[in-house]
Amino acid sequence: MIIGLDIGAWMTKGVLMRGSSIIKTSYVLTDDPAASAMKVLNVLLEATRDARLIETIAVSGGGSRRIGGKLLDIPVVRVDEIKAIGLGGLTLTGKSKGLIINAGTGTAMVAAYDDGRRVMHIGGTGVGGGTLLGLSERILGTHNFEELEMMAGKGDTRRVDLTVFDIVGGSIGIVPAEATASNFGRIDDEASKEDIAAGLFNMVCQVIGVIGAMAAKAYRLESDVIVAGGLVKSSLASSIIQNTMNLFRINPIIPENCEYCTAIGAVKSLSSMET
Repeated sequence: MIIGLDIGAWMTKGVLMRGSSIIKTSYVLTDDPAASAMKVLNVLLEATRDARLIETIAVSGGGSRRIGGKLLDIPVVRVDEIKAIGLGGLTLTGKSKGLIINAGTGTAMVAAYDDGRRVMHIGGTGVGGGTLLGLSERILGTHNFEELEMMAGKGDTRRVDLTVFDIVGGSIGIVPAEATASNFGRIDDEASKEDIAAGLFNMVCQVIGVIGAMAAKAYRLESDVIVAGGLVKSSLASSIIQNTMNLFRINPIIPENCEYCTAIGAVKSLSSMET
């Protein structure tokens, strides 16, 4: 059995795997990278009666540089994050190629081909879950994602965003009339906290959806778009990203366990090295 850890700036995620089977998953909000890794590791180890059954811990993500050569006397192998994202996305979907949009604190985009034998980092954006929480803390006074999502679910983006219809009176080109033309272009004193929360979700997730669609077209991967990462475990975030990409005739796959994409890819990276 192998444990994969993805130590991100926002969340630390972990998976316990035997072959391609996921036995246990766990995540915590990242505080100190090493301490957060240990919290997740201890939860995963509870799923096995003997820690000696764990062959290796594969670590990836920005915080992996803070982890030493062993955790609880189990050898640690650091895995390149880009490779882990690519392999994780393909593993979650069973695809041989794809554009993996990994929406976490920021958003990375990775093109993977030939069952992950060729993986390329093609860019990304600093807009992601960290943007959402940072703006929420300053504007709404909360840094709690669940609270923000609940507020957004009660809000109305029509009170903060301008639509294409508002500006031109109908659809334009491939963009329908109800699509957003300007995030926060309508906001005034009458907008509630719930409306602003909805507008923040709209802005962040629409940016991810648009750049993802453009990247898919540029790399001719329109039929093989995979959206993963901690942000899209939110049903609201995933639906906005999906709806935005649908405007460009792209129907992305958002797989089960999408938030564990990098951790799963870290494990699979070790398997590919062995073969």
